[in-house]
Amino acid sequence: MASRSPLPPGLGVEIDRSVRLADEGHLLLGGCPPRAVRLAPAQVSALIRWLSGAVPAGADEGLLARDLIRAGLAHPRPLPLPPGRTAEVAVVGQAGPAALETTLGLLAASHPELRPVVVGATGACAWTARRHGARVVPGPPGGAQARAVALGACSAEFVALVEAGARPTAGWLDTALGHFADPGVAAVVPRALTDRPRTPGPLGRAVAAVAAHGAGPDRGADPGALLPWGHGTPGQARPGAFGDQGSDDPLRPVPVLVVRRSVADLDPELGPAAELDLLWRLAGAGWSVRYEPRSRVRMPPTTDMGDYLRACFTSGAIAGPLARRHGGRAAGPEVSWPGAAALALAASGRPGAALAVGALGGAAVATAVCGREGAPLAEAVRLTGLDLVRTAGAGARAARAGWWPAAVAAVVAGTVARGRRGAGARRSSRSRRGARIAAVSGAALVLPHLAAWRRGRGVALAGPVTWTVLGAAGDAARSLGAWRGMAGALSAAPLVLRPVAVAAGAAPWAPAPEGAGAAAVRESVPALVSRH
Repeated sequence: MASRSPLPPGLGVEIDRSVRLADEGHLLLGGCPPRAVRLAPAQVSALIRWLSGAVPAGADEGLLARDLIRAGLAHPRPLPLPPGRTAEVAVVGQAGPAALETTLGLLAASHPELRPVVVGATGACAWTARRHGARVVPGPPGGAQARAVALGACSAEFVALVEAGARPTAGWLDTALGHFADPGVAAVVPRALTDRPRTPGPLGRAVAAVAAHGAGPDRGADPGALLPWGHGTPGQARPGAFGDQGSDDPLRPVPVLVVRRSVADLDPELGPAAELDLLWRLAGAGWSVRYEPRSRVRMPPTTDMGDYLRACFTSGAIAGPLARRHGGRAAGPEVSWPGAAALALAASGRPGAALAVGALGGAAVATAVCGREGAPLAEAVRLTGLDLVRTAGAGARAARAGWWPAAVAAVVAGTVARGRRGAGARRSSRSRRGARIAAVSGAALVLPHLAAWRRGRGVALAGPVTWTVLGAAGDAARSLGAWRGMAGALSAAPLVLRPVAVAAGAAPWAPAPEGAGAAAVRESVPALVSRH
């Protein structure tokens, strides 16, 4: 499905939030890894109109929009599309009659013309569903098997799968359906926000806040393509690093999904990983899978400590089955080769050498970005700096999600070695190195939680110590789940970082043709080389 066709009429375009414009709009800087794209005058005029809310006009502008979207520098902005007879809603999950009442009531208020399908409802839940005019279908009450039954019970072109207990907001379905004006779109993932807890206990409120951040379904406020493991593909590059909540975690759950029914071959044998497996298979086959934060659904909070730890464990455990199908040899975060070398040096207790290697790699990228297209040095340095921060964050996330036992062991061993006295020179050298490893490991385990608390301190219902302790407990549960899943799948791919080469002059998408209406879009270095 990855073909270079113009963006269909009616779809708008928005520039990614991390992209900067330079040289009076003729130069776009952004993407991951960083790149510079120079536009012709006619394309600059089109871009200015898009920023004002206009939609691409004509084939040339449609091709330019498609190229920028595939490069991760822009995103489609759909117009709301009423469901009519083209869409059905299926409600799955075992959340009780009160939660089902909430979901069906909100669905009826926003789209009274739709008759939802409820899978596996019995007793009071079945009575509640029929009272709202829903069609009750026999089947399991929840999980991947219930979703598979729901897809088989629907006949419309598009099917929205919604967890019982969800609270869809106004316009959520219309906004998601707008993406399907592009025939290359197979699925849309709405933004799933977590409601604020109503529990009076401080521990429950703290657990809810940490669970929403670390194990919740929210993928952040920025739109984008949902990619396997978050890795770029030949047909779709990643957007730039911005550090938004959830945007760097590819294993977050998918409680709400709108999918093109004809391609939705869900495999229920994968259990909690089935939705991500479906979306990643579609993306790997060339379909576009979009994350749309303007389509919003609110989910009930997790206030119980056991539920929070189980959610973290499940989030780690699905990595193994997914790696068996999609992992290859390396399914960890995607970083550049200099970034991978810097992370390895830092983990071995050489933070100074790691900074030097990272700086040299960043300098090479900044020089390349400046050299060919004449990008301003300050913007090139800013881009490479953000990329280095993203690389450090990816390494810390890998340490917490997979390598947590080794990181904790390094902290303990380094602390013990540092406390020993009266050793010889050789032993003292080893102790100092152990202390550096402990410091790096401790920073990877603790600093991301403190940074997350500081970013959300206006809404965080916990202090920094409580937040960090709960976050570390979730990391331990997720790492335990990851090792359990990898043992069952006989694959260690989720533990392995995925270094990618940076090649000068290689473009992951074809350039627009020169013509009267538009000149070529020329991408300078660096660009991702094809990895498939």
